[in-house]
Amino acid sequence: MNDDFLKEDNSTLALVHYSQLLNFFGFFGLIVPLILWTTKKEEIKGMDAHGKHILNYQLSLLLYSFIFGFLFFISFILMFVLIGFIIMGILSLVAIPLAILLIIYPILGGVSASKGEFYKYPLTINFIS
Repeated sequence: MNDDFLKEDNSTLALVHYSQLLNFFGFFGLIVPLILWTTKKEEIKGMDAHGKHILNYQLSLLLYSFIFGFLFFISFILMFVLIGFIIMGILSLVAIPLAILLIIYPILGGVSASKGEFYKYPLTINFIS
């Protein structure tokens, strides 16, 4: 659809970014942005670009979470050897800042979208283009 016929709605764009915070209640941080993107991309200017980037970010986080979980599992098994405690400690130190970033990045994206700007999430793999 031509962008000339789409309405501008920065509050809905911001809502899509903020909806990622629902990750703390399961996979809703992936499902809700997906639903908003698919239902509003033909109506709201910029929704297609924001939605794709948010979904790429969420899929990247899912991949990183699986890798983190695998490493945590391996370190748990290795805990019977001294190196497991070291790896578990390092992973624990990494987990806290990552959890904080899971909150900060969607808020920064929502604030940017409410101003009519596009926020590019760091460490995002482009699964959907």
